[in-house]
Amino acid sequence: MSETPYGFDAVKFRAARTAAGASVAGIARAVGVSERAVSFYLAGTRTPRPGILPGLAAAVGTAPADLCTVEHETLAHLRIYTGRTRAEMASVLGMGEETYRHLETTGERGRLAHARYDDHEDRWIAWQEWAAPLFAATAERLDVAEEHTREQHRVERERHWQRLRLANPEHAARIEELGRAGRALRER
Repeated sequence: MSETPYGFDAVKFRAARTAAGASVAGIARAVGVSERAVSFYLAGTRTPRPGILPGLAAAVGTAPADLCTVEHETLAHLRIYTGRTRAEMASVLGMGEETYRHLETTGERGRLAHARYDDHEDRWIAWQEWAAPLFAATAERLDVAEEHTREQHRVERERHWQRLRLANPEHAARIEELGRAGRALRER
């Protein structure tokens, strides 16, 4: 299961439980976890595994995303809201696990994440149209999550380079020099 932080919010879970009138025992039975685990989730002392999130949401009559607080939804969030692991999502999307991992961490789609031909409809179907239902999202929400994933990757990559520059300036300078040389060759 992915260790991606997904923003589970105990306050929202408590509010949803109260609104639904659900008991701790009832939630535990519905989800297949102990009452103690549910109590920990309600107290905010533990975060449920992503695979449990859809069951918790169903037990209190809400969507998984409604139990989370995130600034910007990414592809990892959409996957976690479905309760799937990376391997499961890769399989559902019909791509290799490493290909999916690259998509989820960078927001860059490879050739397997573009239009697909639908024999039944005798037409090509765009990525957003065929993939969005598998993420339990709209095409627009999938587009926004992809953009946030790309932005998050860009920011993380820049932080990495900053740490490298501070830790080993000579090494960083050499890498930047090689990058400039590579770009110059591509521009020819």
